[in-house]
Amino acid sequence: MGAFTTTFCARMFGALAVIATSAVVGRVLGPEARGAIETLLVLRLALHAVAGAGAPAAATWLVAREPASLVPVVRTTLALALVTGAAAGVLVVAAGLASPAWFAPLPTAAVAAFAVAAPATVAAQGVGGALLGAGRTVAWNLVAVGSRATLLVALAVLAVPALRTPSTVVAGLVAAEVVALAIGLRAARTPPAPALDRALVGRAARYAGSAWLHATVGFALLRADVLLLDALAGTAETGRFAAASLARDMLLFVPWVAGMLFFPRVAAADASGRARPAGRVVGPVPVACTVVTAAALLAWPEGFVTGLHGARFSGAGDLVRWLVPAALVTGVAHVGLQELLGRGAPRAAWLAPLLALAVGVAGDLVLVPREGALGAAKAALAAALTLLAVTAAGVRRARRDVGVR
Repeated sequence: MGAFTTTFCARMFGALAVIATSAVVGRVLGPEARGAIETLLVLRLALHAVAGAGAPAAATWLVAREPASLVPVVRTTLALALVTGAAAGVLVVAAGLASPAWFAPLPTAAVAAFAVAAPATVAAQGVGGALLGAGRTVAWNLVAVGSRATLLVALAVLAVPALRTPSTVVAGLVAAEVVALAIGLRAARTPPAPALDRALVGRAARYAGSAWLHATVGFALLRADVLLLDALAGTAETGRFAAASLARDMLLFVPWVAGMLFFPRVAAADASGRARPAGRVVGPVPVACTVVTAAALLAWPEGFVTGLHGARFSGAGDLVRWLVPAALVTGVAHVGLQELLGRGAPRAAWLAPLLALAVGVAGDLVLVPREGALGAAKAALAAALTLLAVTAAGVRRARRDVGVR
């Protein structure tokens, strides 16, 4: 089984687990709980992007260029994760104490438990990045599969009446991070002993800084709308947007997988002096599946949302009509951004999402107070178009610099 097929199957399982989480929490616990859990899921991605300090992408880039560096990269990643993850966890707890309504109806104890797992969240992402750089896609995918399988167990526990609370889902999120890290360390054959390799950090410092900007701004681009909705319109509107956003997530799946696998191939080719990585980015069948899925979502948007989440999410289908084209445009841009990361993360790797973020935030601030979640969906499309335009210009320049026509 090829790397794309393996990754596609594994990540599809993960995507279905996320869809199941959305559907079960929405149906069993309601829009407010769905919005609160979505906020935690967004914060989890923030830990990957911000607290990761560029380490996941740097780990992939370094190991793809220097395969013998796998173990020191993993141990350095653990050392960094202890510091940055703990700091991020403190900030999450502080936010929960300062503004309990932001996480309502989650109790403060559940938010604190999520925060305690922050170092494991950051470390698992970095270890996975090192495995990807080493070309060990099966092990890399097992990290994600183990995490999502653990979350599904937590959803099953909701069948017990006494445990039918949002805190049960949070416990599943925490356990999933610990399981992911354990699988990653075992696959990398590395003891859980953090050790900072200063020479390694020095070689990767510039790249990690650019990768951190890329990840941080990229996260904000895709998820700031949720946080702004929560602040400006409340968790109920956030829940509606989160339900409709599953359509966007589904359509981003193929380009996400293709881009992740393309990144280390570009880095390895760049290190060896080859202008082009071997093979194509993605085959025609996955592209066709994405196009057919997009057409189906545009044809039956309301049925998609209410079929998964129930009648209480009626009306969210209007959001899907804006988020589908936003997803298709973002998917093309994502592959281009991964190529830029493989080529040493030039300025365009973070400038493109930064400009798109500015457009998206401006749109949210203007449209969300008037239109709620629908305004956020419209702003997402404007941001996606900006992202593609700037990324395309950056890729053309990067290829020109290495003689690729």
